[in-house]
Amino acid sequence: MQHAKITRTQHPVGHGGFHSGLISTVEGPPGVRSANERPVTSFSYVYDCGSERSDAFNSELSLYRAASDGKTDVLFVSHLHADHINGIDRLQAMAPAKTVILPYLDVVERLLFILSDFELGAAFRSSLDYFENPVDWWLGRGAERVIFLQPGRPDDIPPARGAEPDSPIDAPSAGRRIRLDDAPSKGFSANRLATYMRAPHGPIAEKLTPADPTARQTQSGAFVAASGSYLQLEWQAITGDSWRRGDWILLPYVHPVDDPARKRFLRDIKKALGFRGNEETQLSKSLLQHLRSIESARRLVEIYNRHFAGGHNAISTSLYSGPLSQRAVASSSHTEPSRQWRSSLEEPPYGRFFWPVDGIRWLGTGDAALRQVKWRKPWRTFFEGLGRLANGGQPRLKLGVSPHGTRHSSSPCLAGRAA
Repeated sequence: MQHAKITRTQHPVGHGGFHSGLISTVEGPPGVRSANERPVTSFSYVYDCGSERSDAFNSELSLYRAASDGKTDVLFVSHLHADHINGIDRLQAMAPAKTVILPYLDVVERLLFILSDFELGAAFRSSLDYFENPVDWWLGRGAERVIFLQPGRPDDIPPARGAEPDSPIDAPSAGRRIRLDDAPSKGFSANRLATYMRAPHGPIAEKLTPADPTARQTQSGAFVAASGSYLQLEWQAITGDSWRRGDWILLPYVHPVDDPARKRFLRDIKKALGFRGNEETQLSKSLLQHLRSIESARRLVEIYNRHFAGGHNAISTSLYSGPLSQRAVASSSHTEPSRQWRSSLEEPPYGRFFWPVDGIRWLGTGDAALRQVKWRKPWRTFFEGLGRLANGGQPRLKLGVSPHGTRHSSSPCLAGRAA
């Protein structure tokens, strides 16, 4: 008998961000831990990869490498602040990511990030290389596919949540009661993380390939997709069978930004450069020339500080990881997550604590700008159907905020199994 098992870890790396997940299909009864569990296949993902504490990060990265068998199927990057990405080179050396998903940034947003790092003394040659060519930066670090997600718009919605998708578990309705011992004669079962990309909005300045909404398998290269794209666990009962959509998704969301301060900032930057026009490629070349001069870069930082004295609201990717389906509750105005999943929080010596309904869903916020209503409202609207964002009582969605603090600022390991 096979079942799906999801293990998530908020790594204690101090000021920074490093969250990982392992999605496994296991031979054995669901809901029971056993030394005889036999993994059939697994996928691993990472959400942010950096810290200001290199000793803490290196220790956690070694643990992740062992758990993931030295591979990362998908790396999600919330934003480009150094404490969230300065461990990527080490990740790519120890457990390289094949696919990278991160926000699409135009030349102005890339400039804001690099000037923010300059102000903090955290900018390096690598930062300039990223500003010049983000695609080459990622492909040069071993990524095979890079997907840039555009900021959200009102019509960017999560996947439909009508009828429940098939569960990646053995059940009479699933039609896959195949033990591993039977596989050679009946064909092997198979799992995959399928991509469901949305075509981008409007023309793109950079030479990026528009995402293909019909493509499910991995494609090499650099793509741009609309917010609302996601990955979903799928499975085949036997070789040649149709792919069934399992009840588990990874859903990134890039919050929208429409800020008058950015427009005023760009106007003053162009004035300082003596630049006319709106051609992004030429603007990028001019900016790169000035960023490579210490004196010119200092003047750009002064302009940045005039417009963003308290720091700018960085475009950031939030990541939902959890079931897609929900069930209606009698005499209630809301829906509950699917009861196919049971979750446990394990932290010796206290043992295991179960939440039959709650706790299985995870929403990492990165550095999403959620303090102001104009930023928070579209973010909340996008995610609210996947789990109640309760202000009191027991939350329906586990919120994961960036652990900007000490070495021990973290959440314990979170694990889930199909039940």
